[in-house]
Amino acid sequence: MKASSKVMALLISISLLCVLVVGCGEKKPTDSNQTTVEDNNKDQDNNDNKEAKKVELRIATMFGGTDPSTETFEQSLKDFMELHPNIKIKNESMTSVGDEYRTKVKTDFSSGNEADITFFYTGADVKGIINSKKVMPYDEIWKDFPEVGKDITDGIKNSIREADGNVYALPLTGFYEGLFVNKALFDKYGLDLPTNWEKFQKAVEVFKENDIVPFAGPIAQSHYMIEHFVLSQAGAEGHMDVLENGAPEDWVKAFNNIKDLYEKEAFAKDSLVMDIEMAQNLFRQEKAAMILEGSWFIGGCEDELKDKMAIIPMPAASDKMDPTSIIAGFSTGYYVSRSSYEDKNKQQAVIDLVSYLTSADRIKAIAGANGGSPSANVQVEGLHPLYIEGHKMVANAKTLNMPIDSRLSPEAFNVIVKDGIPFIVEGQKTPEEVLQAVKETNER
Repeated sequence: MKASSKVMALLISISLLCVLVVGCGEKKPTDSNQTTVEDNNKDQDNNDNKEAKKVELRIATMFGGTDPSTETFEQSLKDFMELHPNIKIKNESMTSVGDEYRTKVKTDFSSGNEADITFFYTGADVKGIINSKKVMPYDEIWKDFPEVGKDITDGIKNSIREADGNVYALPLTGFYEGLFVNKALFDKYGLDLPTNWEKFQKAVEVFKENDIVPFAGPIAQSHYMIEHFVLSQAGAEGHMDVLENGAPEDWVKAFNNIKDLYEKEAFAKDSLVMDIEMAQNLFRQEKAAMILEGSWFIGGCEDELKDKMAIIPMPAASDKMDPTSIIAGFSTGYYVSRSSYEDKNKQQAVIDLVSYLTSADRIKAIAGANGGSPSANVQVEGLHPLYIEGHKMVANAKTLNMPIDSRLSPEAFNVIVKDGIPFIVEGQKTPEEVLQAVKETNER
């Protein structure tokens, strides 16, 4: 064999050997679908780090203080954190009685200090927050997370769409309001339940004569009285007025009806400084025979008192009100902060929490605590008959109106509460003067 042939054979042998020994230093294939053991280990490490990463969320709700849902809500947060040990929740809930909670939420949003998830009102109360683009439309969230709020019925979701057509809040329970009466006191003095205006006036007269406060109405915080006295006088359609044409005659009469009761001493002597909680306690202690309240009020009453109670629509003061008409609807829900949703470190935790809190089980638990109408198709067992009575009142109502403050701005409604009713009953302002101020405030 020639020398050149020997060299050629040697080179071929070396080439074959190189192929067997992983390419003799050539680069490994770069096929994007190929994964090495080393890459798998790195991915697993990243997943472990992601799972272990701690996230803290802030939540603000009305389930605080004396609210009947407080204990149930707090237990839900504990249960969630047990399921998600990497998520810590800071609960900033407080009672919704008065204006403190509204003020806190609006101040937090305006200052950039909003909670990650906030349970708040719909309608006029949240208009400024929505316009600021600081809360997420669920219609946008559902594109990536369609399971959020899946147990809430479509009809209820659609009922709380805002003016721009979007859903921003996911509700838990609906509410109803009405006149709660102590049947035992009515029986004791031989009185019929106040199902019409004459019987209502008669009850006021008899209870006053027997040193029982006829009506636990806090003049200083007259939110529920305003609602019901306007509905009672103006009817469902008149109640919907937003004062575009000035002071409605029926609203003037409604405010004068409150003044008339005040002059007849239907309220407690300290009603001008009494707040809602004081009025509630007056009724719970059976020192007052009647109170206008919402379905949430039942949960704060002892069973012994519930057995003595009934709930009926506010009696009609004119033939404009259908006697079955009530204030009711879905007016609160969970909002998701835009800044939190767009924070990739928080997004999944926020979605997990709001999904958990709006699940059928959690809705059922809250409805069982506050007696409201659940937003999911669930059956709430073990409710006191008074709750069932309230649900029947809703079912029998020909009209269900949302509260006035869902249409007027909060500032305008507060003109009636703070600068209106207390001065009207004392004769220092006329209803016309107050309503003109309300109109002007609402148009700003």
